[in-house]
Amino acid sequence: MTGFFPLLWWSLGGASVLGAAVYLFLEYQAYLLRTSVTSVPGGLLFKAQGFSVESRHSAKELKVIARNGAYARQALPDGDEEQQSGAITVTLAAVGLEIEVSRISVKDGEDGEAASTGFSRIVFSASDEKMRKTQGKQASERSQLKLDRVPDAIATDFQQFANGLRAWIDKVEQQIEAQLVAQRQREQAAAAAALVLEVDPREDTSIPLNEAEREARAGAQIEKWRAAAGFKGTSTELSFDARGNIVWAIDLNPAGRVILHANKRTFYGSLIGASVVGIGTELEISVRDDYWAEEDPRLVAFRVLGGTAPENRRAWKERLDILIQSLSPTVHQPR
Repeated sequence: MTGFFPLLWWSLGGASVLGAAVYLFLEYQAYLLRTSVTSVPGGLLFKAQGFSVESRHSAKELKVIARNGAYARQALPDGDEEQQSGAITVTLAAVGLEIEVSRISVKDGEDGEAASTGFSRIVFSASDEKMRKTQGKQASERSQLKLDRVPDAIATDFQQFANGLRAWIDKVEQQIEAQLVAQRQREQAAAAAALVLEVDPREDTSIPLNEAEREARAGAQIEKWRAAAGFKGTSTELSFDARGNIVWAIDLNPAGRVILHANKRTFYGSLIGASVVGIGTELEISVRDDYWAEEDPRLVAFRVLGGTAPENRRAWKERLDILIQSLSPTVHQPR
């Protein structure tokens, strides 16, 4: 009997170690398949072993970080395709984004049945066609991100997350479509207003207009621009010639949007990134037009308030500087 108890203890110890090893193995396998969805500022974050997907609602985009993926991007219509593989971090616009989750299977011979491999493929296909369409432009690029060998359990959880993303993307695209319809309506209204403002070529320009007639023509032109812009200002100054044609104008909205006209050019949009400087007896306001880009950050300048009092130009500059500064992103300095 003296040899029985040591053997028993060794057996129990071995069983305990084996049980612990099996438990740790199963726990590790569960860890590898674990996923989570958490709220982050301005969106949601899906995390799994190997990749994460973050929705950014205010920017209307997705950020995907993958330990191992394949990314391809092509400039349209005939640009060369750029490819990248391995560890990847990409940001994809929500508008025009398609997400596909599919199981990977293999066939045993030509006539064999497809057998599941236990892995899935996730594909993100993006194009700026819908967004560019709202601007009256052709698509400029398309891209695709593939994540292969994603365990089926993770892919199933991600599919549920992707369903929620699809609902959000559809809503964003509906908003874009509504904005496009509204833009068309504004353009139609502006075209109708332009017909009213057209000068009769038979008009005798030698007959002077009185002050009320000139103001009416200039006021109608301002309303035309407001209809096209979709907003109106609360602070307005303008100068017009003897026929009521506007020479320069500024119509400032307190939300940081402005209508500018000078040198027979008109701008309406945001003051984000704008600058203001005094030049002689004028104020030069430089803004980002539709062609502005990070790669080509040139601003378009409009000179207004020519001939007005210096204190008036100074007051406008202070007001614009404060408004532009309030639109700039806040940078928090480390303490």
